[in-house]
Amino acid sequence: ALPICDNNVLLQQTSNYLLSWVSAKHKDHVHIDSPLGSVTFLEDFNHILNMKFTATTVEDCMDSSVILAAYKWLVCYFLWESCLKLKQEKQTGSSEFDARNNSQVYFCRSLSLAFIELTVLQRYHDYVHDSSTPPSLQPVLKNLCALFGLWSLSKHMAVLYQGGYCSGAEAGRIIQNSILDLCAKLKNDAVALVDVIAPPDFILNSPIANADRKST
Repeated sequence: ALPICDNNVLLQQTSNYLLSWVSAKHKDHVHIDSPLGSVTFLEDFNHILNMKFTATTVEDCMDSSVILAAYKWLVCYFLWESCLKLKQEKQTGSSEFDARNNSQVYFCRSLSLAFIELTVLQRYHDYVHDSSTPPSLQPVLKNLCALFGLWSLSKHMAVLYQGGYCSGAEAGRIIQNSILDLCAKLKNDAVALVDVIAPPDFILNSPIANADRKST
């Protein structure tokens, strides 16, 4: 979803940054904060880990704040798992460098990607709900925000179930049905949205038309 961020060095730096906050909170009881507020939610780390998926209808999932809550849990869960993995690696005699590398693939890398996706979604959510955003544009932008959030979140469904945030078949079914409903709602606005975002034909990758709406 975010290929520009799929860089091992940047992802490792991101996970190191997040892990350093958790370590500082645990050892020195520091207040977690940042200039843009992107990590402030980690202050509620333990409370967030005890949360569960609460949406019971498709309409609930249309609210991007529900998706943001799920993403915050996901980041906290990956943080917890990454901390455990690092601790296990060090207990087996690995150096700090080796411990970090051995924790990167399934733990720290996933943590970084989830945090990046959360940050993008949070910024978009804040913009869409800002009073400066024209009311006439808010419905379609809210739907687009929810679609991006749910589609991105759906790639983490295994972890959401593994960690106990979701349970039962209904949770996954609601998310899938919400994505389909949002696609249907946005269908009539698809051309206008593409015109506004203006991706090049290579990125758009349309099999039947160019960005100028002429058939290929």
